[in-house]
Amino acid sequence: MSEEIDLGTNNKKNKWWIWVIVIVIIAVVGYFAYGFFAPKENNAPVVKDGSGVIALDPVAEASHISKVAGEEDAYWMRGNDTVWNDIETKEGKYDWDFKDQMVKGDMGMTADGVYNLSIIWPYANWDQESCHSGSKYEATGHLQRDGENLLMGAPCDMEAYGAFLEKVVERYDGDGVDDMPGLEVPIKYWEVLNEPSMQGRSEGGAGEDLKFFVGTSAEYLEILKTSYTAIKKADPTAKVLHAGMAGMQEQFKEFWNPVFKGGAGDYFDIANIHSINTDERREDMYLLKFKDYLSGYGITDKPIWITEAQFGNLQGEPDDIEAFNSLMAKSTIFSLALGAEKIFLIENWTMWGEEDAYSSADKDKEKKRPLSNVDLDSSTTHKLYKFLVKKLGSFDKVEAINEEYRESEHDSDGATSSAGQYKFTDGSDVVYVLWGKSSSVPSEISGSVTVTDIYGEEETKDASTINITDTPIFVEVTK
Repeated sequence: MSEEIDLGTNNKKNKWWIWVIVIVIIAVVGYFAYGFFAPKENNAPVVKDGSGVIALDPVAEASHISKVAGEEDAYWMRGNDTVWNDIETKEGKYDWDFKDQMVKGDMGMTADGVYNLSIIWPYANWDQESCHSGSKYEATGHLQRDGENLLMGAPCDMEAYGAFLEKVVERYDGDGVDDMPGLEVPIKYWEVLNEPSMQGRSEGGAGEDLKFFVGTSAEYLEILKTSYTAIKKADPTAKVLHAGMAGMQEQFKEFWNPVFKGGAGDYFDIANIHSINTDERREDMYLLKFKDYLSGYGITDKPIWITEAQFGNLQGEPDDIEAFNSLMAKSTIFSLALGAEKIFLIENWTMWGEEDAYSSADKDKEKKRPLSNVDLDSSTTHKLYKFLVKKLGSFDKVEAINEEYRESEHDSDGATSSAGQYKFTDGSDVVYVLWGKSSSVPSEISGSVTVTDIYGEEETKDASTINITDTPIFVEVTK
C-alpha cells in the first residue's frame, strides 16, 4: 500500500481501490480507532430533567476537538451511520436491532463517552429499485451488507424517506417519547450524506472515483430539504449539517453551486468542510476559502465544522515526524482561531505501520479486525493530540493579537501562516499560543510565565526570555 494521493496538486496515482477502502473506513464510517474495545455503556455527560428528557451536557457539547483512541477529555465522534436499508429493511418493516446496537456500543463501534454526529445515508434497495438500476448506482466499500450491493441514487419515494428519517430521529432524540429502550446519550446532530460530489467518475484527479451518491445537485438539495424538515419535525432542538464538502477545488464547487444557489442555507444549521492531505499550503484547512464561498450565497451566520481533518499523506508514517507534528499543531490552532467551531481528526497516526488492518472492506470482517499494535504511549503525534485536547479542547473565546498569513489563489490550497499570536480564554483560564520566527512577545505577557511545547513539556521562565519559533508554544502567565 505505497500509492499516494495528493489533493494539493490534483495528482492521482493508481490503485484507487485501496483508497476507497482506507478513506471510506477511516473518514466516513468514523467509528474511530480503538472503538472496538470500548465499554458497552456510554458515560458521556448528559443532563436529565427528571421527566425522562436527556440532553447533552452544554460544556462537553461545546468542546472543539474530536475523540481519538478513547481520549476521556474529548467527546465527539463522526460516523454511527444511519442507513435507511439497515432499518426499514422492507417497505413499512422496521428492524432497529442493528442501529440500536451501534448507539449502545454493543457492536464495538462506539467508544465510551461519545456524542455522535450521525451520517445519514438515504438509501434502501426496496426504494432504489423502483427507479434506479445499473452498476453506476452500486455502492462501494462500507455500505455493502452481507454481500448486498446497496444502490446510491436519490430516493425514489422522497415522502417515504422523510417518514423513515422522522422515526429515526424520534427514537434517538432523548425526549422521553418513543425513545430507544435504554437510551443513555441522545443523537442531536445529523449530517445529511457525505461528499455527494464523489460519484465514482474519476474525472478530475481529486478522489472522485470514490462513490457516496449518484445524482444531480438538484436531487441532493431535495434530499437536504426533506431531511431537514423531517429532523426538525421530530426534534426541533436537533442540529443539521449539510454533507461535507470534499474541498474547494472547482470540480467540487460545480456540484455545490446549484445547491447553495437553490437556497440550501435555509436547510442546515452548521456548514461542513473537509481537508485531507493538509500541508503547509493549506494550514487553515480551507476555512477562509469556504467562508468566502458561503458568503457569496449570503450565508454568513452559520458555524463551521471541519468534519474530516488530516495532515500530510493519508497513508504511511511521515519521514519527518517533527515537521508533521508541528504542521498538525499549527493547522489545528490556526483553524480554530480563524473560527472553526469543531475539528474532527482522521487519526491515521494510530495505524501507521498497520497496513493489514484495513485489508478488507467487508463490514463483518472489519468489525473483527485485530487490535492495532501501534504503541500510542510512545507516539509523539498522539502525545501532541492529547495536549491539544487538554489545552484547546474547551475554550469560550479566542482573540487574535497578531496574525500573518498568505492566501493562495490555487483552488486546492488555502492559507499559510507565517506568524500567529492568539489568546484562548476558558472561564478564568487564559493560554496564549505563539509562533513565527520574526515575532516578539506580546506586551500583555510579562513576568513569570509557564511555557509549554506541543508535547506538554513545561518550563517556567521570565517572559523576556521566551524564544518564538515556527512551531507553536503555549504561554500562561504565572498567577
